[in-house]
Amino acid sequence: MLYGAFMQKNTLKNIIKIVKCLEESKNDWIWLTAISKRVNLHRTTVSRLIDKHLSLFVEQNTVEPFNIRMIRLRPDANLQTILRFLSVKEKIKKTS
Repeated sequence: MLYGAFMQKNTLKNIIKIVKCLEESKNDWIWLTAISKRVNLHRTTVSRLIDKHLSLFVEQNTVEPFNIRMIRLRPDANLQTILRFLSVKEKIKKTS
């Protein structure tokens, strides 16, 4: 599948958990801490995975008085398209 020399198996599992959580929110804005609680991962881990692997597929907004990151999945993104993109990205990394 995707994991190999560049992406660990648990990283892929965590990305899938996060995307499923965002899909379940049905295009509503969701707080970063709420995502971490739902998927049972540390907030920093969720933030890092979103910034590193999912930034093209999510919209982010910051609520200013409290500096809270709100995130939602873009309307045209779903788990299959994200996994397909990550697969291609990993293949490109392996060839270079």
